[in-house]
Amino acid sequence: MRLSAAMIDNIRFRVSPAEKRALTAAADRRGKTLSEFLREAVSETAQRVGA
Repeated sequence: MRLSAAMIDNIRFRVSPAEKRALTAAADRRGKTLSEFLREAVSETAQRVGA
C-alpha cells in the first residue's frame, strides 16, 4: 500500500523481540516494509470491525 498523502502522525506500541522478528519476516515474505505491512493489517482489521 503506497500512500500519496504525507504521513506525519505516529502510533507507537511495544512488542517483544520475537514478535518483531515474526512481523518483520511476514512483511519481508510479502515484499513490504514493516510499516506497510502493519498499516495494511490494521486497516483491514478496522474495516472488518466497522471502524
